[in-house]
Amino acid sequence: MLYPIVFGFIFGFVIQRSRFCFAACFRDIFLIRNTAQTRAVLLALFINTLGFTLVHFLLDGDLAAAGHVYPVGLHTMVGGLLFGFGMVIAGSCVSGCLTRIGEGNLMQVVALLGILLGSLLGAWRLDWWLPTIIASAPTVFLPAVFGWPTALVLQLTVIGLLYLAAAKYEGADPWSIFKQQGDILSYGKGAIFLAVANIILFALWHKPWGISSGLTHLAASFAACLGIPVTKWQYFQHHLFTENIAASLLSHPLIYLALAMVLGSLAASLYHHDFRLRRPRTRKYYYSALLGGIMMGYGARLAIGCNIGALLSGIASLSLHGWVFALAVFIGAYGGGRVLLRYLIT
Repeated sequence: MLYPIVFGFIFGFVIQRSRFCFAACFRDIFLIRNTAQTRAVLLALFINTLGFTLVHFLLDGDLAAAGHVYPVGLHTMVGGLLFGFGMVIAGSCVSGCLTRIGEGNLMQVVALLGILLGSLLGAWRLDWWLPTIIASAPTVFLPAVFGWPTALVLQLTVIGLLYLAAAKYEGADPWSIFKQQGDILSYGKGAIFLAVANIILFALWHKPWGISSGLTHLAASFAACLGIPVTKWQYFQHHLFTENIAASLLSHPLIYLALAMVLGSLAASLYHHDFRLRRPRTRKYYYSALLGGIMMGYGARLAIGCNIGALLSGIASLSLHGWVFALAVFIGAYGGGRVLLRYLIT
């Protein structure tokens, strides 16, 4: 558990100090015509892609096997749409939810409950999705299709063009994400720190950053204690190795990475005097957080990853499913933004 705990703490600390947010990466494009967070995520993707490639060739990382390269198909699109819509109305993505809890945000505690419930429902319904849709979906590792040089250049070029297009759309200086504001890390520095930490984690642990599967196992451990037969679900059967079902489920390392992210954010907010209990203005935000959390949890399980596992680490692993998930999240976020403007922001 050492690497997940140490790096989870680092991820939580950096996200809190830089205000790095995947939800804002998609949401702010529509709501306020701002692409600062979008460009920061693209920068992280660019660095992560280069770093994962170096690990693959210099440290025998075997990106196709150890990276987040998963089947792509209808389940990816549906999961991404649900996730994108859910994260906007919930006010954060999965990583943002954990770090905001560390800051004392009570709305995100409700969102986390929704994520746990949604991911459990998603794991249950995978008994239908796996044999019906996912089993026949292709797993597309871009270097296997185009060859390493072409795949790498193609991906880095696309990311670079999207970065420039985002800056032009906003009418902003492309490098404005490195502008420092007080003691808060700039978005650009936050992107660099998160990307480098993810690369080092992959090099040492031979697994990239992920979160949602840990939360699914955490939810399943509670369900197992209540007598729900989660061990009969296909999603969990290959993960269980002991007779003590709850203990086996709780052994998943990403549970501890997620908890360490909360602690990292808490440490950062306490050290910089940012911690305080934050309550939403009205109860409707609690309801939207719960609903959005359920959609995120279900969507992440369906798409085999969230904003971290499927988008950041998936695209950096040169997996087509990461790009398809990102496109679906973009569309879902637009729909969530329309609902946010019409029913939640008053």
